[in-house]
Amino acid sequence: MSVTVVAMVTLNDDEPMALAEYFRVTGPLMERAGAVITKTFDINEVVVGHRPAKKVFIVEYPSRAAVDMVFKSPEYEAVKPTRDIAFSEYSVTVAADNEAAAADVASVD
Repeated sequence: MSVTVVAMVTLNDDEPMALAEYFRVTGPLMERAGAVITKTFDINEVVVGHRPAKKVFIVEYPSRAAVDMVFKSPEYEAVKPTRDIAFSEYSVTVAADNEAAAADVASVD
């Protein structure tokens, strides 16, 4: 079953070399894992609260194991210090598709 990952980030605009290095490493990792960026959003306005990130990426992975293939890999571990320079805010979460879960439950009935 596919897995949706939500990445909420703020790029450090004054660190283009770090960002390029991060993408140089993570691009092939994501490709090998079968990950596809399906949507990107810029956060334009906060109605309530504070803006946690300036950009949101929605990424589809073929499985939970594929997510771990990227984020638990030795290559990803090695690029973490560069990631911390490239981004001032970086959060990655696995999202649940409640509509799909409801459909799965309904199909069991």
